[in-house]
Amino acid sequence: MAIAAAHCLTEDEEEMIAALRELVEDGADDVRGLGEDLRALRSRAAALEDAEALTPESWDWAENIERVARRAAETMAEQADDIVQRALPPLSRRPGEEAEEVAAATRRARERDLRRLAAAEHLVHPDTAGFLGHVARETDAALVRGEVLAPDELAVAALVEDEAVRLEERMATLAGRLRRGAAEFAARPGEEALVAALHGQAANADAARATVEAFTASVRRYRASAGSAPPAGAAGTGHAGNALNYLIALTSLAIC
Repeated sequence: MAIAAAHCLTEDEEEMIAALRELVEDGADDVRGLGEDLRALRSRAAALEDAEALTPESWDWAENIERVARRAAETMAEQADDIVQRALPPLSRRPGEEAEEVAAATRRARERDLRRLAAAEHLVHPDTAGFLGHVARETDAALVRGEVLAPDELAVAALVEDEAVRLEERMATLAGRLRRGAAEFAARPGEEALVAALHGQAANADAARATVEAFTASVRRYRASAGSAPPAGAAGTGHAGNALNYLIALTSLAIC
C-alpha cells in the first residue's frame, strides 16, 4: 500500500501560509505571486490525493492548508473587483479560484483517507492490544511478588513507556479526526452509513487508547519499584521473561 510521505511544513510553505494569512487579514498586493504559491501547494496536495493512506504528518498538513486556503479563497472573492483592477497584466483566472482548488484537493485527500479508515478492519491489530493487556497483568503480578526491575529491564521499560505514550497520543488524535470527519459527512444526505462507521472507529480508537494507557500505567508502577528495596522475603529482581515481554511490546507499539 502506498503511504503518503510525511508532510511537515517546509520553510517555503510557512512563508506561503503567512502570505495567505496576510491576504486574509490585511489584503495583499502581490496576487500574482500568491497564485504561484497556491499552484505549488496544489501540486503537493495532488500527491496526497494519489496516496492510498495519509501519515499523521500528511493529515496535519492537509488540514492546515485546507483551512487557510479556504479562507483565502473567500477573502479573494470578496475583494475580486479590487484584485482585478490592480492586476497588471490582467489575470487569466477568477480571483480565489486557485485557492479553492487547493482547499478542494486537500479536502478530497482527507475524505478519501476517512473512507479508508471507516472500512479498516482494525485500527490497532487485536493481537497487539491483547499482548499489551497480557504484559500489563504480568507486570502487576511481578509487583505483587515483590520483584523489582533489573538494570536491563529498566532500560527497556523506559523506552516502552515513551513509545506507549506516543501511541496514546496518536489514538487520541485519530479519534478526534474520525469524529470531525463524521460531523462533516453528517451534513451530506446519504452518508449515514459512513458517519456511523466513523463514529464506531472513533470508539475503537478510544478503546485502544484505554488499553495502552493501562499498559503504560503498569510500566510506570514497575519502573517506580526500581527505586525501592524489595521487602524481606520478596522475590527480588525480575527475570529475563519481563525484559523479553517489554522488547516485544516495544516492537509492537512502534509498528502501530
